Amino acid sequence: MRTRDYYFKREATLLDSDVTVIDIDIPDPISFIKIEIEATNGATSCIDHELHDDVSAIEVVDGSRVLESLSMIRWLRLNTYELGRVPPQVLTEEGGVKQEESVYILFGRYPDDPDYYFLRRNFKNPQLRITHALTISATAGFATGTGRLTVMARIIEEGAKAYQGMMMSKVIESFTSGASGDKIVDLYTDYNYRHLLVQALLTANSPEAVLTRMKLSLDADREVPFDLFTEDIMDYVRSRYGEFAQNKTVLAVDGNTSLFDLYALSRAYPVLAPADTVVSTTALGGERVTMAVYRGHDAAADVTGLEAVTVAKTLGYRAEGLAPSAMLTLPIAGGNDPGDWFVATKYEKAQLILTQAAAGACAVVGQQVLR
Repeated sequence: MRTRDYYFKREATLLDSDVTVIDIDIPDPISFIKIEIEATNGATSCIDHELHDDVSAIEVVDGSRVLESLSMIRWLRLNTYELGRVPPQVLTEEGGVKQEESVYILFGRYPDDPDYYFLRRNFKNPQLRITHALTISATAGFATGTGRLTVMARIIEEGAKAYQGMMMSKVIESFTSGASGDKIVDLYTDYNYRHLLVQALLTANSPEAVLTRMKLSLDADREVPFDLFTEDIMDYVRSRYGEFAQNKTVLAVDGNTSLFDLYALSRAYPVLAPADTVVSTTALGGERVTMAVYRGHDAAADVTGLEAVTVAKTLGYRAEGLAPSAMLTLPIAGGNDPGDWFVATKYEKAQLILTQAAAGACAVVGQQVLR
Protein backbone atom coordinates (compact mmCIF):
# COMPACT_ATOMS: atom_id res chain seq x y z
CA MET A 1 0.00 0.00 0.00
CA ARG A 2 1.22 3.49 -0.85
CA THR A 3 -0.04 6.42 1.24
CA ARG A 4 0.60 10.11 1.62
CA ASP A 5 -0.27 12.67 4.29
CA TYR A 6 -2.06 15.88 3.33
CA TYR A 7 -2.43 18.92 5.59
CA PHE A 8 -5.76 20.71 5.45
CA LYS A 9 -4.26 23.02 8.09
CA ARG A 10 -0.88 23.13 9.79
CA GLU A 11 -0.68 25.01 13.12
CA ALA A 12 -3.33 27.44 11.93
CA THR A 13 -4.27 30.17 14.43
CA LEU A 14 -7.52 29.53 16.30
CA LEU A 15 -9.81 32.17 17.68
CA ASP A 16 -10.49 31.62 21.39
CA SER A 17 -14.00 30.45 20.41
CA ASP A 18 -15.05 29.35 16.93
CA VAL A 19 -16.45 26.69 14.63
CA THR A 20 -13.90 25.55 12.04
CA VAL A 21 -15.32 24.07 8.84
CA ILE A 22 -13.12 22.23 6.33
CA ASP A 23 -14.32 20.80 3.01
CA ILE A 24 -13.28 17.18 2.52
CA ASP A 25 -12.57 17.40 -1.19
CA ILE A 26 -9.98 14.65 -1.67
CA PRO A 27 -11.09 12.11 -4.32
CA ASP A 28 -8.77 9.30 -3.15
CA PRO A 29 -9.67 6.99 -0.24
CA ILE A 30 -8.97 8.52 3.19
CA SER A 31 -7.86 6.15 5.94
CA PHE A 32 -8.09 8.63 8.80
CA ILE A 33 -8.09 12.31 9.73
CA LYS A 34 -5.88 13.46 12.59
CA ILE A 35 -6.86 16.59 14.52
CA GLU A 36 -4.21 18.18 16.74
CA ILE A 37 -4.98 21.17 18.98
CA GLU A 38 -2.51 23.13 21.06
CA ALA A 39 -2.60 26.21 23.30
CA THR A 40 -0.39 27.88 25.89
CA ASN A 41 -1.37 27.74 29.55
CA GLY A 42 -2.22 30.91 31.47
CA ALA A 43 0.71 32.85 32.90
CA THR A 44 0.46 31.35 36.41
CA SER A 45 -0.85 27.82 35.85
CA CYS A 46 -3.54 25.67 34.28
CA ILE A 47 -4.80 23.55 37.13
CA ASP A 48 -6.87 20.46 36.28
CA HIS A 49 -7.83 21.74 32.84
CA GLU A 50 -6.98 20.30 29.43
CA LEU A 51 -7.71 21.20 25.83
CA HIS A 52 -10.16 18.32 25.46
CA ASP A 53 -12.39 20.00 28.04
CA ASP A 54 -12.92 22.89 25.61
CA VAL A 55 -13.69 21.10 22.32
CA SER A 56 -17.39 20.26 22.37
CA ALA A 57 -17.72 18.61 18.96
CA ILE A 58 -15.60 17.11 16.20
CA GLU A 59 -17.89 16.06 13.37
CA VAL A 60 -17.99 14.80 9.81
CA VAL A 61 -21.14 16.00 8.08
CA ASP A 62 -22.61 15.67 4.61
CA GLY A 63 -24.90 18.64 4.20
CA SER A 64 -27.48 18.24 6.98
CA ARG A 65 -26.56 14.58 7.55
CA VAL A 66 -24.25 13.95 10.51
CA LEU A 67 -21.90 11.03 9.81
CA GLU A 68 -19.63 11.34 12.86
CA SER A 69 -20.08 13.45 15.98
CA LEU A 70 -18.32 13.23 19.34
CA SER A 71 -16.77 15.67 21.77
CA MET A 72 -12.98 15.62 21.91
CA ILE A 73 -13.14 13.78 25.23
CA ARG A 74 -15.19 10.98 23.68
CA TRP A 75 -13.00 10.80 20.56
CA LEU A 76 -10.02 10.36 22.88
CA ARG A 77 -11.71 7.49 24.68
CA LEU A 78 -12.89 5.76 21.53
CA ASN A 79 -9.35 6.14 20.16
CA THR A 80 -7.96 4.62 23.36
CA TYR A 81 -9.89 1.42 22.67
CA GLU A 82 -9.26 1.52 18.90
CA LEU A 83 -5.49 2.02 19.29
CA GLY A 84 -5.03 0.16 22.57
CA ARG A 85 -3.41 3.23 24.18
CA VAL A 86 -4.14 6.85 25.04
CA PRO A 87 -3.51 9.01 21.93
CA PRO A 88 -0.54 11.44 21.95
CA GLN A 89 -0.86 14.13 24.61
CA VAL A 90 1.31 16.77 26.26
CA LEU A 91 -0.51 17.58 29.50
CA THR A 92 0.95 20.09 31.94
CA GLU A 93 -0.24 22.50 34.61
CA GLU A 94 2.82 24.77 34.34
CA GLY A 95 2.20 28.43 33.62
CA GLY A 96 3.12 29.68 30.14
CA VAL A 97 3.79 26.16 28.81
CA LYS A 98 2.11 24.60 25.78
CA GLN A 99 -0.41 21.78 26.01
CA GLU A 100 -1.10 19.60 22.98
CA GLU A 101 -3.62 16.83 22.24
CA SER A 102 -4.47 14.73 19.19
CA VAL A 103 -7.46 12.63 18.16
CA TYR A 104 -8.08 10.43 15.14
CA ILE A 105 -11.20 9.93 13.10
CA LEU A 106 -10.45 6.39 11.98
CA PHE A 107 -12.63 5.50 9.02
CA GLY A 108 -11.12 2.01 9.03
CA ARG A 109 -10.57 -0.57 11.71
CA TYR A 110 -7.00 0.67 12.13
CA PRO A 111 -4.69 3.16 10.39
CA ASP A 112 -4.14 2.23 6.72
CA ASP A 113 -6.95 -0.33 6.64
CA PRO A 114 -7.21 -1.37 2.95
CA ASP A 115 -10.88 -2.46 3.18
CA TYR A 116 -12.65 0.26 5.19
CA TYR A 117 -12.08 3.96 4.42
CA PHE A 118 -13.75 7.26 3.56
CA LEU A 119 -14.64 7.61 -0.13
CA ARG A 120 -15.51 11.12 -1.26
CA ARG A 121 -17.70 10.05 -4.19
CA ASN A 122 -20.21 8.44 -1.80
CA PHE A 123 -21.23 11.85 -0.46
CA LYS A 124 -22.55 15.16 -1.77
CA ASN A 125 -20.81 17.80 0.33
CA PRO A 126 -18.66 16.23 3.09
CA GLN A 127 -17.12 18.55 5.65
CA LEU A 128 -15.15 18.36 8.88
CA ARG A 129 -16.54 20.62 11.61
CA ILE A 130 -14.72 21.43 14.87
CA THR A 131 -16.43 23.42 17.64
CA HIS A 132 -14.33 24.83 20.48
CA ALA A 133 -14.38 27.49 23.18
CA LEU A 134 -11.04 27.80 24.98
CA THR A 135 -11.18 28.75 28.65
CA ILE A 136 -9.12 31.92 29.02
CA SER A 137 -7.60 32.18 32.50
CA ALA A 138 -4.26 32.96 34.13
CA THR A 139 -4.62 30.08 36.59
CA ALA A 140 -7.06 27.47 35.24
CA GLY A 141 -7.10 27.91 31.47
CA PHE A 142 -5.18 29.22 28.48
CA ALA A 143 -3.64 32.48 27.31
CA THR A 144 -5.78 34.31 24.79
CA GLY A 145 -4.82 33.98 21.14
CA THR A 146 -2.52 30.97 21.61
CA GLY A 147 -4.72 28.24 20.11
CA ARG A 148 -3.39 26.37 17.08
CA LEU A 149 -5.01 23.69 14.89
CA THR A 150 -3.48 21.03 12.65
CA VAL A 151 -5.70 18.79 10.52
CA MET A 152 -4.06 16.03 8.48
CA ALA A 153 -5.52 13.30 6.27
CA ARG A 154 -3.87 9.95 5.54
CA ILE A 155 -4.63 9.25 1.87
CA ILE A 156 -4.39 5.82 0.25
CA GLU A 157 -2.80 6.39 -3.17
CA GLU A 158 -2.46 2.73 -4.14
CA GLY A 159 -3.44 -0.59 -2.60
CA ALA A 160 -6.98 0.07 -1.42
CA LYS A 161 -9.16 -3.00 -1.87
CA ALA A 162 -12.84 -3.08 -2.83
CA TYR A 163 -14.75 -0.69 -0.55
CA GLN A 164 -16.38 -2.48 2.40
CA GLY A 165 -17.63 0.57 4.27
CA MET A 166 -16.44 3.05 6.90
CA MET A 167 -16.71 3.46 10.66
CA MET A 168 -19.30 5.98 11.86
CA SER A 169 -19.22 7.10 15.51
CA LYS A 170 -21.93 9.06 17.34
CA VAL A 171 -23.57 9.58 20.70
CA ILE A 172 -26.76 7.53 20.82
CA GLU A 173 -28.00 9.11 24.04
CA SER A 174 -26.60 11.19 26.90
CA PHE A 175 -28.32 11.50 30.26
CA THR A 176 -27.88 12.06 33.97
CA SER A 177 -28.32 8.79 35.82
CA GLY A 178 -30.59 8.40 38.82
CA ALA A 179 -30.02 6.92 42.25
CA SER A 180 -31.93 3.74 41.37
CA GLY A 181 -33.96 2.01 38.68
CA ASP A 182 -33.18 1.05 35.10
CA LYS A 183 -32.36 3.40 32.26
CA ILE A 184 -33.38 1.95 28.88
CA VAL A 185 -31.52 3.20 25.82
CA ASP A 186 -32.92 2.26 22.42
CA LEU A 187 -30.11 1.46 20.00
CA TYR A 188 -30.13 2.18 16.29
CA THR A 189 -30.58 -0.96 14.19
CA ASP A 190 -29.89 0.55 10.77
CA TYR A 191 -26.21 -0.49 10.68
CA ASN A 192 -24.08 -3.06 12.48
CA TYR A 193 -21.85 -2.16 15.45
CA ARG A 194 -18.14 -2.56 15.88
CA HIS A 195 -18.01 -0.74 19.23
CA LEU A 196 -20.65 0.06 21.82
CA LEU A 197 -19.43 2.16 24.74
CA VAL A 198 -20.98 3.45 27.95
CA GLN A 199 -19.76 6.46 29.92
CA ALA A 200 -20.65 6.66 33.63
CA LEU A 201 -18.83 9.66 35.06
CA LEU A 202 -18.94 10.81 38.65
CA THR A 203 -15.84 12.49 40.01
CA ALA A 204 -13.83 10.47 42.55
CA ASN A 205 -15.75 7.31 41.59
CA SER A 206 -15.29 4.31 39.35
CA PRO A 207 -18.08 3.64 36.77
CA GLU A 208 -19.61 0.78 38.76
CA ALA A 209 -20.61 3.29 41.46
CA VAL A 210 -22.85 5.02 38.89
CA LEU A 211 -24.18 2.13 36.78
CA THR A 212 -24.03 -1.24 38.52
CA ARG A 213 -25.26 -3.57 35.76
CA MET A 214 -25.55 -3.55 31.96
CA LYS A 215 -27.70 -5.74 29.74
CA LEU A 216 -28.20 -5.90 25.98
CA SER A 217 -31.71 -7.07 25.13
CA LEU A 218 -32.69 -7.98 21.56
CA ASP A 219 -36.31 -8.31 20.45
CA ALA A 220 -37.70 -8.28 24.00
CA ASP A 221 -35.13 -10.71 25.44
CA ARG A 222 -35.37 -13.18 22.57
CA GLU A 223 -31.59 -12.88 22.68
CA VAL A 224 -29.43 -11.44 25.45
CA PRO A 225 -25.78 -11.19 24.30
CA PHE A 226 -24.69 -10.06 27.77
CA ASP A 227 -26.17 -9.28 31.19
CA LEU A 228 -23.27 -8.38 33.45
CA PHE A 229 -22.41 -6.41 36.55
CA THR A 230 -20.25 -3.43 35.67
CA GLU A 231 -17.32 -4.69 37.71
CA ASP A 232 -17.29 -7.82 35.50
CA ILE A 233 -17.36 -5.66 32.37
CA MET A 234 -14.31 -3.89 33.78
CA ASP A 235 -12.62 -7.27 34.18
CA TYR A 236 -13.47 -7.97 30.54
CA VAL A 237 -11.90 -4.66 29.50
CA ARG A 238 -8.77 -5.41 31.54
CA SER A 239 -8.37 -8.89 30.04
CA ARG A 240 -8.86 -7.63 26.47
CA TYR A 241 -6.98 -4.32 26.52
CA GLY A 242 -4.83 -4.37 29.64
CA GLU A 243 -4.53 -1.17 31.64
CA PHE A 244 -4.00 2.26 30.11
CA ALA A 245 -1.45 4.88 31.15
CA GLN A 246 -1.41 8.66 31.17
CA ASN A 247 1.44 11.08 31.88
CA LYS A 248 0.96 14.60 33.21
CA THR A 249 3.09 17.36 34.68
CA VAL A 250 1.39 18.71 37.81
CA LEU A 251 1.96 21.51 40.29
CA ALA A 252 1.69 20.01 43.76
CA VAL A 253 2.02 20.82 47.44
CA ASP A 254 1.80 18.32 50.27
CA GLY A 255 -1.67 16.74 50.35
CA ASN A 256 -2.33 17.80 46.75
CA THR A 257 -5.08 16.07 44.76
CA SER A 258 -4.56 15.93 40.99
CA LEU A 259 -7.06 14.69 38.43
CA PHE A 260 -6.25 12.27 35.63
CA ASP A 261 -8.55 10.82 32.95
CA LEU A 262 -8.60 7.21 34.18
CA TYR A 263 -11.56 6.63 36.50
CA ALA A 264 -10.44 3.28 37.90
CA LEU A 265 -6.83 3.92 38.89
CA SER A 266 -4.72 1.01 40.04
CA ARG A 267 -1.48 2.93 40.61
CA ALA A 268 0.08 6.37 40.23
CA TYR A 269 3.66 7.40 40.87
CA PRO A 270 6.11 10.24 40.26
CA VAL A 271 8.51 9.90 37.35
CA LEU A 272 10.24 13.28 37.75
CA ALA A 273 10.70 15.51 40.79
CA PRO A 274 13.21 18.13 41.99
CA ALA A 275 16.32 16.71 43.62
CA ASP A 276 15.40 18.00 47.09
CA THR A 277 11.85 16.64 46.99
CA VAL A 278 10.37 13.38 48.25
CA VAL A 279 7.03 12.40 46.68
CA SER A 280 4.63 9.52 47.26
CA THR A 281 1.05 8.62 46.41
CA THR A 282 -1.15 8.41 49.48
CA ALA A 283 -4.61 7.75 48.03
CA LEU A 284 -6.45 6.88 44.81
CA GLY A 285 -10.16 7.53 44.27
CA GLY A 286 -11.77 7.34 40.87
CA GLU A 287 -9.60 9.68 38.76
CA ARG A 288 -8.06 11.42 41.81
CA VAL A 289 -4.48 11.01 42.96
CA THR A 290 -3.53 12.37 46.40
CA MET A 291 0.17 13.05 46.97
CA ALA A 292 2.53 13.55 49.88
CA VAL A 293 5.19 16.10 48.89
CA TYR A 294 8.12 16.78 51.23
CA ARG A 295 11.35 18.72 51.04
CA GLY A 296 14.54 17.46 52.67
CA HIS A 297 16.20 19.80 55.19
CA ASP A 298 19.69 21.17 54.75
CA ALA A 299 22.02 18.75 56.53
CA ALA A 300 24.50 21.59 57.19
CA ALA A 301 21.84 23.31 59.28
CA ASP A 302 21.84 20.27 61.58
CA VAL A 303 18.12 19.65 61.01
CA THR A 304 16.74 16.16 60.49
CA GLY A 305 13.51 14.87 59.04
CA LEU A 306 11.29 16.11 56.20
CA GLU A 307 9.27 19.29 55.79
CA ALA A 308 5.89 19.40 54.07
CA VAL A 309 5.99 21.42 50.83
CA THR A 310 3.61 24.40 50.87
CA VAL A 311 4.82 26.15 47.69
CA ALA A 312 3.92 24.12 44.60
CA LYS A 313 6.59 21.92 43.06
CA THR A 314 6.59 20.76 39.43
CA LEU A 315 6.24 16.98 39.30
CA GLY A 316 6.07 14.50 36.45
CA TYR A 317 3.41 11.91 37.28
CA ARG A 318 2.19 8.71 35.62
CA ALA A 319 -1.21 7.16 36.31
CA GLU A 320 -2.35 3.68 35.25
CA GLY A 321 -5.76 2.05 35.28
CA LEU A 322 -9.05 1.50 33.47
CA ALA A 323 -12.11 3.49 32.36
CA PRO A 324 -10.68 6.45 30.44
CA SER A 325 -13.06 9.36 31.13
CA ALA A 326 -15.24 6.76 32.88
CA MET A 327 -15.97 5.07 29.55
CA LEU A 328 -16.14 1.29 29.05
CA THR A 329 -16.42 -0.67 25.83
CA LEU A 330 -19.03 -3.40 26.05
CA PRO A 331 -18.49 -7.08 25.15
CA ILE A 332 -19.87 -7.12 21.58
CA ALA A 333 -16.51 -7.78 19.85
CA GLY A 334 -14.81 -4.50 18.91
CA GLY A 335 -12.02 -6.28 17.03
CA ASN A 336 -11.06 -6.29 13.37
CA ASP A 337 -13.02 -9.34 12.18
CA PRO A 338 -16.44 -8.28 10.79
CA GLY A 339 -17.75 -11.73 11.67
CA ASP A 340 -17.45 -10.83 15.35
CA TRP A 341 -19.37 -7.54 15.21
CA PHE A 342 -22.87 -7.01 16.59
CA VAL A 343 -25.28 -7.55 13.68
CA ALA A 344 -27.99 -5.12 14.77
CA THR A 345 -29.74 -5.06 11.41
CA LYS A 346 -31.39 -8.44 11.91
CA TYR A 347 -33.36 -7.26 14.94
CA GLU A 348 -36.45 -5.08 15.24
CA LYS A 349 -35.55 -3.80 18.70
CA ALA A 350 -32.21 -3.48 20.48
CA GLN A 351 -32.10 -2.01 23.97
CA LEU A 352 -29.32 -1.36 26.42
CA ILE A 353 -30.66 -1.66 29.98
CA LEU A 354 -28.52 0.12 32.57
CA THR A 355 -29.06 -0.28 36.33
CA GLN A 356 -28.52 3.07 38.05
CA ALA A 357 -27.01 3.71 41.47
CA ALA A 358 -25.89 7.36 41.60
CA ALA A 359 -26.25 10.64 39.71
CA GLY A 360 -23.53 10.79 37.08
CA ALA A 361 -22.95 12.16 33.59
CA CYS A 362 -23.69 9.21 31.33
CA ALA A 363 -23.70 8.51 27.62
CA VAL A 364 -23.98 5.64 25.17
CA VAL A 365 -21.68 5.87 22.15
CA GLY A 366 -21.98 3.63 19.11
CA GLN A 367 -19.51 2.97 16.33
CA GLN A 368 -21.44 1.57 13.40
CA VAL A 369 -20.30 0.38 10.01
CA LEU A 370 -21.69 2.55 7.19
CA ARG A 371 -21.78 0.68 3.88
